[in-house]
Amino acid sequence: MVTMPRWGVPAIAAAAFALALALRLSFLAEHPPELYLVGDMALYAEQGQALFSRARVPWDTFTPPGYPAFLAVLGTVERVGAAQAVLGATTAALTTLLAHRLSRDALAAALAGVVTACYFPLVFYTGFVLTETLFAALLTALLWLALVACERGSRALGSVAGLTLALAATVRPSLLLFLPFLAWMALGRGRFLKREVGVLRAALFAASVALALVAWHTSLVLGRPATIASNGGVNFYLAHSECRSVRSLAGGRVVEVSTHYTRTHHREPCVIERPLLDEPWLYKTTLAAIAREPKKLVTALDGVREGLGIAPARGRREPPYWPGSFEHGEELDRYSRTYPWVVLLPALAGAALARRRADTRLAHRLAWSLLGSVCIALYAYNGNPRVRLSSDPIAIALACGALASLGRAAHASLGRRRATRS
Repeated sequence: MVTMPRWGVPAIAAAAFALALALRLSFLAEHPPELYLVGDMALYAEQGQALFSRARVPWDTFTPPGYPAFLAVLGTVERVGAAQAVLGATTAALTTLLAHRLSRDALAAALAGVVTACYFPLVFYTGFVLTETLFAALLTALLWLALVACERGSRALGSVAGLTLALAATVRPSLLLFLPFLAWMALGRGRFLKREVGVLRAALFAASVALALVAWHTSLVLGRPATIASNGGVNFYLAHSECRSVRSLAGGRVVEVSTHYTRTHHREPCVIERPLLDEPWLYKTTLAAIAREPKKLVTALDGVREGLGIAPARGRREPPYWPGSFEHGEELDRYSRTYPWVVLLPALAGAALARRRADTRLAHRLAWSLLGSVCIALYAYNGNPRVRLSSDPIAIALACGALASLGRAAHASLGRRRATRS
């Protein structure tokens, strides 16, 4: 195990921040996000401009409010690139600190920081007005805050972690799928210390209160019970259908939705007479279709395979890493196809080793619970590598810890052999 002075790991994190910032600013010089406002990006920009200038209407809820609020705070789209470069660099620094807490090894921390700083898909999304960069920073901050709070037994800091969870969920509501995992651990279902359980309960309470307030506001705007946004139903419908897209005859701001997976796997659009924000009807209709054809539950696993980079690439003219630019399509695809073998497999191998260590048990449980919620989102809503990308720093931290452990074991084994021979 590589140990360092107390200031050593923070110094490594600072170096990772500087490297990541330099790479992202260099990319932004050739790819300023304000020049790529198409599709979802244009919608986010419009929502950000309107957020504080008029009352919200039901169709505003089709877009989760977190990223438009981020744009509204920045004021102009021209500031997005610089802000996201700093957020991406912060993610690299936090990944460094996470890897150290997961492995207690400075070498693993350094490796995780460098890999995250140079990880091209994360660099790439710095140049787009999309949620990947902000969500990655919030996910890593959430996990780091929770681990520091548990180590110190600080319920106040645990509450801050819970508020960070709520904020991240307003950027991507799929994070709500992490709440059952957190609740399970907060109930003490695991060999955790009493102070750790108390911190997790504080985090769960803070997150629940904040999310309840957001859901209450969304429900008022929609005029019916709702959560954070109203686009989950149409994504659930698409994920368990054979539709290339779903088109609404009811009109509204959004009349047709598709995903990369549906565009590359199916040919015919589906037409409905309900608005696309009618989540209750969309969920009910989809569940009824699954009840009639249970094999849909098995077919949907293909989305998980594609989202994890295991399935063969499809649709070269419609790359899974949306949008606007095909210039880096091959490079992005290579990263996606490499992920399961270079990142996920070592991380899974390290999970078995982590079970034997009491000092990192909670850290690994929280990290794997977050990754588990991502896999559920891939299965239930959208089998796309973009859904997974923001959680890649956490997987990288786990993988680097595992590789460092394997390296130490190999070095120790080699040392024993040499000692035996001599």
